Amino acid sequence: MLARIMLILGLLSGCCFSAELILPTVFSDHMVLQREQPVPVWGKADPGTEVAVEFAGQKKIAMASASGRWQVILDPMPASSESRVLKVSCNHQSAIENLKFSDVLVGEVWLCSGQSNMELSMDRTANAAAAIAEAIHPKIRLYQTPEIFSRTPVEQIDAAWSVCTPESVKSFSGVAYYFGRKLNQDLNVPVGLLQSAYGGTPITAWTPPDGFKGYDTLKAFYRQAEELSQREKIDRATTSGLYNGMLYAHVPFAIRGAIWYQGERDHKDGMLYVDKTRALLNGWRSLWGYEFPFYFVQIAPYAYGDEDPALLPLFWEAESMIVKTVPQTGMAVISDCATPNNIHPPNKKDPGIRLALLALDHTYGKDLVSSGPVFQTLEEEGGCLTVHFGFAEGLSTRDGKAPDWFEIAGPDGVFKPAQAEISGSSVLLRSSEVPHPIAMRFAWNKVAEPNLVNGAGLPASAFRTDCLTHRD
Repeated sequence: MLARIMLILGLLSGCCFSAELILPTVFSDHMVLQREQPVPVWGKADPGTEVAVEFAGQKKIAMASASGRWQVILDPMPASSESRVLKVSCNHQSAIENLKFSDVLVGEVWLCSGQSNMELSMDRTANAAAAIAEAIHPKIRLYQTPEIFSRTPVEQIDAAWSVCTPESVKSFSGVAYYFGRKLNQDLNVPVGLLQSAYGGTPITAWTPPDGFKGYDTLKAFYRQAEELSQREKIDRATTSGLYNGMLYAHVPFAIRGAIWYQGERDHKDGMLYVDKTRALLNGWRSLWGYEFPFYFVQIAPYAYGDEDPALLPLFWEAESMIVKTVPQTGMAVISDCATPNNIHPPNKKDPGIRLALLALDHTYGKDLVSSGPVFQTLEEEGGCLTVHFGFAEGLSTRDGKAPDWFEIAGPDGVFKPAQAEISGSSVLLRSSEVPHPIAMRFAWNKVAEPNLVNGAGLPASAFRTDCLTHRD
């Protein structure tokens, strides 16, 4: 009997004092570490344990806190395609535990998030078979976060990095893949794509609770986020539930920035979506500790049943306002590759490449055209409105026809279709039904697929002048 008791005590003693070393699953074989930035490495170990992290000639040491949390910061490193090992070890009560992550590269890491159009896998995109067969890119690495809702933050999830191959890319985001492929080709550095997307979800589900603070328009969402842990049931529309389940475990893994394709679930929000996006970014950037770039896809034209045709343009207007008012943001317009009767356009190559153009231009300083024509000013003379555009070098139409989806209105506020003519970087608008025009709008319909583009082939976004805005 005594021997049995001693055996049990011995086993319990071993449980209490054996070294325990755990890292988030975002650290795995085949991962990419962010170049030219400090790189946090963190995890859990027994309280008081000394943890050492070694990589690329660096060795950093940390002590696990009373809660077991530890973190080191690797110094910024240049890009490297060399396959190397990241080693993490600890020594506690003479028990040594080593973790080794192999085939680790250094390059560019991007968070890829949103709802179904970001989640849409390569095997569901246009020209899928050929594109998948060609997806042999050993310097592109993919991480696909499982779909998890949670009342409280989840620290460990079941996922790992993989090398981009035809097999691994099949179920991966098409938008993210084409984005990463373009960066890899143009920058010639490894690229890590950290996918965290879930269809049918609102932006508030991805927002950390503290992101809502300070916005009178979002007080209800902050209360919902604070009360989430007390709810008996949750679903993918519960505030902060996807942040808890699909993002928390990745913070603060070093990233260059984020790409985002979301909004179909929130398309009735109008300008409220601007505050929601600010809240999302305030929350994310605060947690990561720096103001990283955020590039998003403007949602595509779609019929949305019998809804008012002007409802979706109000959302497009809000998305454009994000770029004007929120630092380090950019928008890829895809009205020319939409499917108005399908909310999931299968063309994910153009959205991915246009997001990459924004990053190459604004983040990597490649000085290229990354935006379609953007409205600047409006002039009226002799019954003709002249619409001046920026980013309009080579202004033309993609089908060789006159510009379409332009409307003008007089003092009565009634909009009529306009005859449009390109003149340099401007468009001239007239209508026999509107002898004294004072306002105009462009692509102001939920199924509008306008033909106006610049010399780079990038389309103009829907917009309207503001003198009649209050009447809509």
